[in-house]
Amino acid sequence: MVHSSWRVDRVIGAAAFALSIAFTPATAHAQASNYPSLQVPTASTRDYTAAVSSGAGTTALFQWREGWQPRRHWQLEAGLTDRKGSDALSLFVGGGIGQEITRARGDQPLDVLFTAGAGAAFGGGATLVRVPVGVSIGHTFALEQGMAITPYVHPRASLDWASGGGRSGGSQSEVSLNFDLGVNFQVNSQFAVRAAAAFTGSELGGAQDTFAIGFNWMPAPLSRR
Repeated sequence: MVHSSWRVDRVIGAAAFALSIAFTPATAHAQASNYPSLQVPTASTRDYTAAVSSGAGTTALFQWREGWQPRRHWQLEAGLTDRKGSDALSLFVGGGIGQEITRARGDQPLDVLFTAGAGAAFGGGATLVRVPVGVSIGHTFALEQGMAITPYVHPRASLDWASGGGRSGGSQSEVSLNFDLGVNFQVNSQFAVRAAAAFTGSELGGAQDTFAIGFNWMPAPLSRR
């Protein structure tokens, strides 16, 4: 009983530490452009996500996650945004890592994934750079016939820098707080549907709250543990 209590205290302490990182102004996390992260709270061995997001415009994005150590992955993403009120498309690219802090088990129900990254968006004479840090927290509920559903929240803080494209044409920087509310519906061991709403505190780059839906595919030999 003492050992089990110590494990619970360690998990709660790790989650609290991760949340303090996500909401500390000295740290950062967000995407290269304005769209949900679509990041479930577990590390991937390999997966690909194609999604469409709407809010301050329409964004088409692609994400590739690849495991490179146990319970850790790196991520690359890219896409195009057609912003409202702009005749120019915005191209964004970004990258990052995910590291599992803990997995759900008998004595605690949550999966917790630490995330960090950086990305940039270019278009219409403007540049937007974001450097992000946060945690994705959720729980997977198993369903019948191999299906599962994972609701999650992804709080993060972001150091944002924008140059050009504004009224003054100069540069601005800020630290913003953002979070996603999302759900992953696992259809089978290879395919899933992900949907999320992103709520942003940023005032740069015409940032607005957004919603995205996408399809996730995992190659059969590398399906999640």
